[in-house]
Amino acid sequence: MNRSELVKAVAERAGGEEAVARRHVDALFEAVMEAVSAGERVVVTGFGAFDRSSRPARSARNPRTGAPVEVPAALVPTFRFGQTFRNRVAQSADAAPAEAVLTEAVSTEAVPADAAHDDGAAVRTKKPKKGKKAAAKKTLDKAPEKAPKKGKKAVAADSAPRKKSGKAKARAKSGK
Repeated sequence: MNRSELVKAVAERAGGEEAVARRHVDALFEAVMEAVSAGERVVVTGFGAFDRSSRPARSARNPRTGAPVEVPAALVPTFRFGQTFRNRVAQSADAAPAEAVLTEAVSTEAVPADAAHDDGAAVRTKKPKKGKKAAAKKTLDKAPEKAPKKGKKAVAADSAPRKKSGKAKARAKSGK
């Protein structure tokens, strides 16, 4: 739900116009932001608490270069969920477990008659792929792993890529 959808929902629940609801929603957000930036704690019982906390200065690393970077101290907004909010979210998770959602999604799709189990539950089946790419993929899937060619070092599949040498970098930059 985005801001405009929230405004529509507030207007429907309050039984008013969207323009009035938008002003009320905007006023609420402004009041919360002003209070928190002034250092106050805004508590909405059952919903949660908006607060401000300080983050100390620290040193970090630039992921691209690996160089150390000093991150200054900062004041950041925080939100702690209220117990009523937590309970409501937990109940919604209990009401629609993942299996029910999956079954509902499967039952809305067309399922061949032969895909039904004895108990009547629908099972999702994959459609066969068609075309040249599918045929190539099948042959690649079934191809046995080949040993590395003579003179080349074997590289583990999960290892990081090797760094390029100076000449390779220059070729990559020039586009050759």
